[in-house]
Amino acid sequence: MCRVLVENQTVTLDGKDVLRDVNLDVEGGITAIIGPNGAGKTTLLKSIAGIVAPSKGRVLVCGLEAREASRMIAYVPAYLMVDPHAKVEDVIEAYLHGVRGVDVESVLKSSGLERFRGRKFNTLSGGEHKLVLIAGAIARNPKLLLLDEPFSHLDLANQVKLAKILRGERGEGRTIIMTAHEPLHASIADRVALMNSGSIMAYGKPEDVVRRELLEKVYGVELLEITVEGGRALIPRF
Repeated sequence: MCRVLVENQTVTLDGKDVLRDVNLDVEGGITAIIGPNGAGKTTLLKSIAGIVAPSKGRVLVCGLEAREASRMIAYVPAYLMVDPHAKVEDVIEAYLHGVRGVDVESVLKSSGLERFRGRKFNTLSGGEHKLVLIAGAIARNPKLLLLDEPFSHLDLANQVKLAKILRGERGEGRTIIMTAHEPLHASIADRVALMNSGSIMAYGKPEDVVRRELLEKVYGVELLEITVEGGRALIPRF
């Protein structure tokens, strides 16, 4: 399995420290990075993908510097703007660049996205964008799968479908790191990192991190804790 090691990383953008002395050690399974807007979740994901370079510290992916490990990584951004004439097949083809033994048609069929064949990518809804991008990324068979807000814009049925897909990919020995605004989505993860103001406030098992007192402090809202079929869930008090 691919180990991701972030050591004392600081990322400075436009003169501001967006990440400050971040440490993270992930190997296998699903890790969810949660936290409020502006916490630094996307920047951390981009640094692991090798898109953003740290001003201090380092990131190792499968034993290599992040930018050297690009062939082992598949990154799905929260949203992707492409050429207005680009079709769904073109976007998937871009993910498959350099990958042998896999073609666009097989990806559409295996992911149940055949209905999008021939559609211009920019005419899809936000949720449909996500389904196409994630299908293309998984088809690369990466050792590390990075997903920025994969559940955003998805309806309930597709959220459940995606959760099952990610759990299946975890079973393939892949390392998966995803960001999420909604703490509920951390329930599918093996580990959770809670971020705020560019730092990781807590990291560990979901039951140790997704706790009422921690989330109330970080999100600045009052939460209700409810029990559902033997488990528990936190919802905001409106």
